[in-house]
Amino acid sequence: HELNATGTKRLETVCYTHQGQSRKLAAETLLLHEGVVSNTQLTRQLGCEHIWHELQRYWHPLLDEWGNTSVEGVLVAGDGGMVAGAMIAEASGHLAALEAAFQLGTISLNERNSMAKVFRREIRHHQAIRPFLEHLYPPSSECLMPSNEATLVCRCEEVSAGQIRESLTWGALNMSQIKAFTRCGMGPCQGRMCGLTVAEIIAHAQGKSPSEVGFFRGRPPNKPITLGQLAGQVKNQN
Repeated sequence: HELNATGTKRLETVCYTHQGQSRKLAAETLLLHEGVVSNTQLTRQLGCEHIWHELQRYWHPLLDEWGNTSVEGVLVAGDGGMVAGAMIAEASGHLAALEAAFQLGTISLNERNSMAKVFRREIRHHQAIRPFLEHLYPPSSECLMPSNEATLVCRCEEVSAGQIRESLTWGALNMSQIKAFTRCGMGPCQGRMCGLTVAEIIAHAQGKSPSEVGFFRGRPPNKPITLGQLAGQVKNQN
């Protein structure tokens, strides 16, 4: 289905095509959902190694079976490690907690392994369907690489798909240069919302995989904070 949201300064209408017929609706709010990806800002800043999920088109930290990352003492559970559904996320949290308790010396190796069995069964049960779902529902190419040049990719800085492609013709070669040319990724979310699309556009233009293009380099704070909060931190340190 073709979908367009239009308006001046705010959303006014939603236009779509269904079964060959064009329709137009007055609207004030439009909610879209194109799946879930891992938020890797914290793990990237901690220096954890990440790998590219080729089928679902997103980055996630490299983890072992207990949730350990490549950085000693840093564990990740749930969708922050890899998107696999709520039940697996919960079970992986239990495994990470058991591993943390073991590393701290609170429980023994045998206790950790014994208590983990029920959660591993839970993960195996719910994981069986994941390959089928991931092949059945890959992210749409239009979502990853909007063909409409006017489509906003970076909502924070209001950068369109056309502006990103134009910056590539100016000589921008990578994510950092796209950021410098367009301010894409400089907003409050630091590329969390637009980074994957920017990488896909660059990769397509250069005949590469997004895994070769990389991702934006985030910097703390990860979320906007007030001057009062910042002043409070300085006061507490003094």
